[in-house]
Amino acid sequence: MGADRLPAIFTDSPMEGLATDGFQPLPECALVRVQGPDAASFLHGQLTHGVTGLGADQAAPAAYCTPQGRLLANGVLWRAQDGGLAWMVSRDLADSLIKRLRMFVLRARVVIDPDAAVHIGGALGAGAVPASLHGAPPWTRASIDGADWIVAPMSQAARPAAWRIAPSDTSEPAGPSGPGATSGLSGSSGPGAADRPTAAAGAGDAWTAARLAGGWPWIRAASQDQFLPASLDMDLNGTIDFAKGCYPGQEVIARSHYRGTVKRRLAYGTAPWAPDAPALPPGSDLYAAGDATGRPVGRVIESAVHQGLLHVAAEITLSDWPAMRYAAGSPDGAVLNAFGPTSVLAD
Repeated sequence: MGADRLPAIFTDSPMEGLATDGFQPLPECALVRVQGPDAASFLHGQLTHGVTGLGADQAAPAAYCTPQGRLLANGVLWRAQDGGLAWMVSRDLADSLIKRLRMFVLRARVVIDPDAAVHIGGALGAGAVPASLHGAPPWTRASIDGADWIVAPMSQAARPAAWRIAPSDTSEPAGPSGPGATSGLSGSSGPGAADRPTAAAGAGDAWTAARLAGGWPWIRAASQDQFLPASLDMDLNGTIDFAKGCYPGQEVIARSHYRGTVKRRLAYGTAPWAPDAPALPPGSDLYAAGDATGRPVGRVIESAVHQGLLHVAAEITLSDWPAMRYAAGSPDGAVLNAFGPTSVLAD
């Protein structure tokens, strides 16, 4: 879902709650490099999004599925500055994905490796996102000061958001010296200074909260092989290209899409939460509030804690909503507010 489709309950983005603009390191993300003459055609036959037609100035959401159509991973794909392809995924999945992809290389002239020599971060707000990307549409890719910048799908004109992927020897945002203090990533003068982000205190897990509010949860190791792409709205948000050729799980995914048999969808909501309490783990259950039977009525895809709120992206059964009241952690847990399917609320 793009920023132009955000329903009313999403417009109070967690990005708006930041006292200042912020740059947040994202150590939970990793980069997979796919290089060689056949790199594009190889990945085109493995991922849900078209690869061969991907332009140098654009990125794309792309997922990897089992033959049964269940998600092994999702992430962000783009053409790297060196001419190869880069796929940003959850760090706890990177090694297993590389191993699996290598099984299908056969005679293709492709090399698949992890890239540990990069720093990945998320920039929130006009003071952190390069000025040249303000107002740019989601999935725009640009090279600025030796780093790849990708406009994130939850980016809004008033509150831009972007990933920054840079060599690990590139200067990182310095820690602020006081409340609300900011410091330049690469200094505040010289060529390109206006396109350099600033760091800010208190970002916490603001990036993940903003991403979930925008309808973009990620698959982690704990949730691998549990969800169909439609449970993350991937058939609606551009992650799946229904015009491209075959890829693992394509037949199952296309059948459910064209027959209109999708029964479970992505939902998002928040609940009051202790700031020092852990988020709900991926794959854990949501419950019918107050139900003594302890009946699960949803499954967490990803969650985050930010500024006293638990932000939850979960799979729910459409027939349960809107009558159902969803509770986090147990039937007596915190009730999720404004919780509902993004695909319905965005229309």
